[in-house]
Amino acid sequence: MEARTLLYFGYSPAEGAGSAIIVYRHLLRFAADGWLVRIVADFGQSEAVGRQHDWPVMTLLHRKKWWPPFNPNSPLSRAFRAWLWAGEVDSRLDGIRPSGVLTYLSAFSDTLSIAAAGYASRYHIPMAVLVHDDSRCFVESAEFGQRAHARRQWILQRSTKSWFASPELANCFRLPSHCAGVLPPIPEGRGQSVASWHSSSMFASPLLIYAGNYWPPQIASFARLSAATRLGGGRFLAILKENPEDVARLREFGVEWRAPFEGNMEALDYLRTHAASLVVSYSERTDEMPWTRTSFPSKLIEYCHLGVPIVIVAPSDAAVVRWARDRAFPDVFAPDDLAGFTNYVMRLRSPDFRRERADVARSFADGEFAAEPIHRKLEASLLDPL
Repeated sequence: MEARTLLYFGYSPAEGAGSAIIVYRHLLRFAADGWLVRIVADFGQSEAVGRQHDWPVMTLLHRKKWWPPFNPNSPLSRAFRAWLWAGEVDSRLDGIRPSGVLTYLSAFSDTLSIAAAGYASRYHIPMAVLVHDDSRCFVESAEFGQRAHARRQWILQRSTKSWFASPELANCFRLPSHCAGVLPPIPEGRGQSVASWHSSSMFASPLLIYAGNYWPPQIASFARLSAATRLGGGRFLAILKENPEDVARLREFGVEWRAPFEGNMEALDYLRTHAASLVVSYSERTDEMPWTRTSFPSKLIEYCHLGVPIVIVAPSDAAVVRWARDRAFPDVFAPDDLAGFTNYVMRLRSPDFRRERADVARSFADGEFAAEPIHRKLEASLLDPL
């Protein structure tokens, strides 16, 4: 059987955090299944990962002299430029006609996804779209937000299947039910043995760790959680990118800090061997981080595979809290429930409690957050006939 070709439009896949590594993990699995991966990227992006895996990378040509001006907010201009981009990309594929098109629809830029929609529509090729955030949460004004949202609606209407990180995010768009689905961000997904810390005496003072990106309103949340952790006899560590002013504030509030690790696997190994519990937390109100109402934290999915207890601290209208309540996830606290959080820290001293909560996390790793089924759903959406 002739090998299938996948044409991916979007930010170049990469190691690290965020959506780039989510795309990278899917592309690795497509390649392992025999798909020939090709990438359409934008100017200035690193091609290192593409070269490493022999995935040909082309740079999207933004315009030619004889092309008319492009206004992405005009449906007619957008459709015409997408059609031109489709022809340009096709001319550089050496006669190859892809079996499927994949794009990640960023909250901050949609140019590559417009091109993907144009290509898939012009040549009648199945297209799957990954959507992790609502762009309206990251713009300067409601007017800009509505324009960005209208462009994304146009893109998604031209997809075979649009995959959203949460049901709340899917509800932000008007799509037929068969064209929309929920697909958790795929984790590293490597099987891990049961953590050796279950019987360790080091948890007389449990270490709770927050790791990953953060936003300024979370500094106050870290301070409160650190104080509650100390009351419970534990320590609170934040693994964050270094910002001298924020690091000074954290240390003033009694929050331990360390810089992120160079590689994702190094970070995961550290969390698995040092943490009594891994913290998924947001600011006190979702108005301070509005995307949390619809976005789903990929770190929670990753943590479930580590065999370590997990605690969620977030407002009730955050998507992750609704997810947790629907599944009776045991350790979810409102940002102002510091007494409840302190009691949770105290319970972490018990090996039986830690083992029970670790089993809860692993049950999700083996269920809805298992990497292989997540990828198979995405792949299947590119194999369905148009």
